[in-house]
Amino acid sequence: MSLLSQKDRKLVIEALEYYRDDTLKKEEAFKELKEVYQDLPDVEVNNSFMMELNALINWIKLEHFKNED
Repeated sequence: MSLLSQKDRKLVIEALEYYRDDTLKKEEAFKELKEVYQDLPDVEVNNSFMMELNALINWIKLEHFKNED
């Protein structure tokens, strides 16, 4: 028996994908601002964190579709 329902998995997938996409959009927006305001500090998304986040999303998707029956 799973601790998470299918509905819970779907919500977690949506939330994590939103977080990932929002983080990447903010990084791009900050790079554009950096061109105008050169005195802003450098900000980059940690690539290993993003890979771990993608792995987590993929694992939850796998569990979601595996238990879809």
